[in-house]
Amino acid sequence: MESSEALYEAALSHFRSGDVQQAVAQLEKLLSQDSQHPDALEAVGIFYAKLDRLDDAIQTMKRLTKVSPNHIMAHTNLSRFYAQKGMILEAEQEQAEARRLSWKAELKTERGTTRKEDPEAEAKEQAEQIQERIHRYLKVIELDPKDVLGYFSLGTAYLDAKRLAEARKAFESAILVDPNHSPSYFSLGVTLESLQEAVRSAEIYRKGIQIADARGDMIPLKKMQARLAALKLN
Repeated sequence: MESSEALYEAALSHFRSGDVQQAVAQLEKLLSQDSQHPDALEAVGIFYAKLDRLDDAIQTMKRLTKVSPNHIMAHTNLSRFYAQKGMILEAEQEQAEARRLSWKAELKTERGTTRKEDPEAEAKEQAEQIQERIHRYLKVIELDPKDVLGYFSLGTAYLDAKRLAEARKAFESAILVDPNHSPSYFSLGVTLESLQEAVRSAEIYRKGIQIADARGDMIPLKKMQARLAALKLN
């Protein structure tokens, strides 16, 4: 019997070569052996959606939320799948849950940085958490190269790790995927400021402000207005 890891890697290999049907077959075989494999559930749910099997995609992501209750991307994907079916209320509920879990994770990290018992151990733990986030979101993007939240979350993790060039690339990719994603403009502007590119940062803030204003994204709007004013370039 093939190992779960071998089946998962085979599925990704088929996906990369464009054979989504065979990728699904490999993952379904894996799940018949290990029904609670979180990576396989996430991947096959995304692949079902690519095959327009939205009901299967939704049911699979629901399974993933049971297996891994704090899985942010499971709720993010559910929100997207519901939106594709025109189920707006359900999509908004899942989006809210994804946001709540994201805030919960950020709060946990912030609390961790305030403990002083062993600063070296805390720094190591925080670095490991950031690396785990980077790995997770790289996997998300590999499964769905058009996932704006995957790029945005990856950029945020790189920014937290002070890996500025990689953060810049991730946020730029997010904007390419979705030119109206105002939080990515804000985070790209912050990254450019850290890279000492104030003029370019101001350009990004101005464009992001226009988009956020048009969409009614008040939090990114106010943040970008404040950062742009602080640059004193306008």
